[in-house]
Amino acid sequence: RAAVEEAKALRAKKKFRLADEALQKALAGYKSAAAGVAEPGEVQDAWALLSAVQYNTGRDEEGQKSLLAGLSLAPERELPLEKTSALFSRVVTEKRKAIKDGPKSGLMVQSTPAGAPITLDGVDLGSTPLLVKDVPPGQHYWHAQLSNGEQVGGVVDVAQGKQATLPVVATAKDPESRLLAALAANKLDDAALTAAREHAKAVEADVLVFGALSKESKGLALDAFLFNAQTGELRRLPRPQFDAELLSAGMEFYNLAGDLAKKGEKAGEPVKAPVSVTATPVKFEVKVAEARFGIPPKKANMAEGLEPEGVTTEPVKEEPRKPLEQRRGPLKKK
Repeated sequence: RAAVEEAKALRAKKKFRLADEALQKALAGYKSAAAGVAEPGEVQDAWALLSAVQYNTGRDEEGQKSLLAGLSLAPERELPLEKTSALFSRVVTEKRKAIKDGPKSGLMVQSTPAGAPITLDGVDLGSTPLLVKDVPPGQHYWHAQLSNGEQVGGVVDVAQGKQATLPVVATAKDPESRLLAALAANKLDDAALTAAREHAKAVEADVLVFGALSKESKGLALDAFLFNAQTGELRRLPRPQFDAELLSAGMEFYNLAGDLAKKGEKAGEPVKAPVSVTATPVKFEVKVAEARFGIPPKKANMAEGLEPEGVTTEPVKEEPRKPLEQRRGPLKKK
C-alpha cells in the first residue's frame, strides 16, 4: 500500500519510470502476502494505475496486459481511474467487454476433508469440493478456512479456456496442526504419532487425548484416542454418541473423563498405526458444488429460480470431519 501511494505521487510528478518500479514492487508484495489480502479491489486498482503509467509512456501493449490482469479480478467493478480520463475510461470499457465476451475458464477447488468455505477474489462462493465456472483467465486471489481452524490463501493462475485445479492444504507445520490435519484426513499414521509425541513434549504431557467428531445418523459420534508419549502406545477409547444439539454431550464427556481417571494409561483398547480415525467408517455422498465467478451462490440460484442449496455434479465419497483435541496433563501414579 505504501508503494502504491508512492507510485501515485511519482506519477503526478511525471516520474513514470520510478512509478512503474514502485507499482511492480507493490504487486509482487500483494502476491507474496495473498493470504492477508481481504479486498482484491486494491490489487485491481494497482494494476489499473500500472496500466495508466504504461500508457503514459507509450507502452500500450503492456498497458493492455496490465489492465486485463486487473479487470480479471472483478470485471464489473468500477475503477477510480476511469473518472480521471475519458480516453482511459474508453479503453477500460473495451477491455471489460473483451473479458465478458471472451473465452472463460474453470477452477476446481478441492480440500481434505471437504467442506472448506472458499472465497475467490473477495466473493464467498461456497464450500469444497467446488467447481467455479466462467472464470476470466489470469491471476485470482483465494482464501479458505480448513477444518483444523487454519485460514489459508494464495494466488491461482487460470489459463484461458482451461480448467485449473486448486488443492487447498494446510500450511502450518507445528506439531498440533499436523496432528489435527491427520485427524481431518481420517488417518493416524507414524507421521501423525510423531506429531503427537512432539506436541506432548511441547505441552509437557505424558499422554494426549485427541479425536474427531463425525456425523452418525442424525447425531454425532466421537472417535477418541489416548496416546502415551513415553511408550508410543496408541489406544482407542470407547466411542460415545450424542445428539447434534449436544444436549447429551455433557454426560458422555463426563463418563469418558471418568473412565480415563479410573483406568489411566490403560483406558481403551490398544491399536497400531496406521489406523482410521473412525472405528466404523460411514461414507457420505458429497456432491461437487457449482458456482459462477463473482456471484455468491444464493444470488445465482435466485436468478435461476433455484433453491439456495441447489447444486449438482458428480458425487465424491468423503467423510466430513471436525477435528477435536483435548489436552491432559501428566498422569501421576499413586
